[in-house]
Amino acid sequence: MNIETIKTENITMRYFRFGNENGQPFVIIPGAALKSVMLSAELIAAQYSSLAGDFNIYVFDRREDMPEGYSVYDMADDTAEAMDALGLNGAVVYGVSQGGMTAQTIAVLRPELVEKLILCSTAPYVPEGAANVLGEWAECAENRDITGLMKAFAKNVYSGTYCEKYRDVFAAFGQSLTDEELGRFARSIKNTGSFDIREQLGMIKCPVLVIAADMDRIFGIELSAEIAEQTGGELVICRGQSHAVYDEDPEILHRIAGFVLKN
Repeated sequence: MNIETIKTENITMRYFRFGNENGQPFVIIPGAALKSVMLSAELIAAQYSSLAGDFNIYVFDRREDMPEGYSVYDMADDTAEAMDALGLNGAVVYGVSQGGMTAQTIAVLRPELVEKLILCSTAPYVPEGAANVLGEWAECAENRDITGLMKAFAKNVYSGTYCEKYRDVFAAFGQSLTDEELGRFARSIKNTGSFDIREQLGMIKCPVLVIAADMDRIFGIELSAEIAEQTGGELVICRGQSHAVYDEDPEILHRIAGFVLKN
């Protein structure tokens, strides 16, 4: 699978594509990541293989040369610009965590790009508890405290069972992080606390599926319920699951398929 680069007047952004070239565009906007999601292209393609026969699937990274003060609104502008350059109008847009915030913003500001919207483990704003979590991550990354960062990240994103199972993997992953990756991660999350789209949620008119996990230590389920209520969307609560339900529970792919394939 090839990693491609889209260059416009304003941005340079990497992405990869798989699936049916003649299918409807399906755009995945990942959450904040310690390493580029491009490194996981093969794994992601395998994870979403059940949708590949029907959809032309694009996975976007954050922009290159991410500036200080980079916000969710900037992420939305940049992703929309990349979608424009690739001709991806009327797409299914699936945003996870911070990527879900980005997806909401695109649906509000550029509704012609979004035919259906899927949001997982996300929120319409960043409450104090979540801001504290993001602040701890950013501080650890800036201080090159890899042990503290991996502990705080794993504890808040994954279930205890998952953390225990992959303890050695997390440790090795942390040791592989470079100063450049740590700096980029910190820049990607430091200004997320300014995000608040609650007053514009009613502007989203496309069909919406909202997925939440009742063991999500970052956002819980109340904020997802607010999105569903304000958009008239369908709310799915995954019981006994963590923030990373999108990685840990394959059942949500059946939910997503049912949502995007129905007329």
